[in-house]
Amino acid sequence: MLLLVGAEAQAQPSTTREQRQRPLTVTGNPAEPPHEIRVAKGVITVLRTDTPIKRDAIEVDGRGTRITVDVGDSSIILEPLLELGSAERLVLRVPFADGHAPAQAVFVLMPSPSDVDTRIDVVRRVLPDPACQAPAAPCAAVTSADAVTSGLIDDSGVQTGAVPSFIDTASGFESQEGVFYRAWNWVLVEVEVIPPSGHPSWRPTRAMVTSKTGSAVPVRAMKAEPSQRSPGRGVRVFVEMDVPAPTAGLEFVLQLHGGADAPSLSIPTVKLPPAKEDKR
Repeated sequence: MLLLVGAEAQAQPSTTREQRQRPLTVTGNPAEPPHEIRVAKGVITVLRTDTPIKRDAIEVDGRGTRITVDVGDSSIILEPLLELGSAERLVLRVPFADGHAPAQAVFVLMPSPSDVDTRIDVVRRVLPDPACQAPAAPCAAVTSADAVTSGLIDDSGVQTGAVPSFIDTASGFESQEGVFYRAWNWVLVEVEVIPPSGHPSWRPTRAMVTSKTGSAVPVRAMKAEPSQRSPGRGVRVFVEMDVPAPTAGLEFVLQLHGGADAPSLSIPTVKLPPAKEDKR
């Protein structure tokens, strides 16, 4: 963790390329091509994974000659020593340590004249157990023990709090009082949304979270389902995100984007408590 913090704090050299920070989901689908990561000489690229990795099994083309690599328990820090050729591709293989599928993630490091990835938050979508796919083999419900052994919850616990209701008079949206859950490495926001009367089938297609200081918080996943509180019109929305950096502050705007030609909603009232002291 100290390695990662030090790398992210290190000053980046000036470059005309746009510096990008983004989430990236790994599914393990054989038909899915390797994920592209854009790198540049003298610019540090940090990959953070939500799953522990096998540090000694990381494979990178050109390691030590064309690119330097530092590996932590759930982070990889890359810095090209030379500018890659326009057609040059370096393969990065990252095996995961927990034995679940997908067993590894494969990336292709490549140059770009316009932008460079400085931070990527890698989210692994764990594939379901094949036994659970059989019609006669029902899957057991997720228990609190599962949450602990998977690392979702540890002895630092989960903080909860209310998200105040909000009415956007301009768009006609209403969000009823919601709740947030904050653990040591994730935050989940749950809100009930009542869309405008002219959009009875509205559903969000994308979520963004931005701090009042302007920092974007990577969103890991979003789920929307019919509301039990307001059946027929309401939408229950869950947004899972990374824990915000301390510099982002504690006040955030949650943006829920509708699909094509559908309105969007911005909820400016998401306020998190300070993080608990890390007991790990």
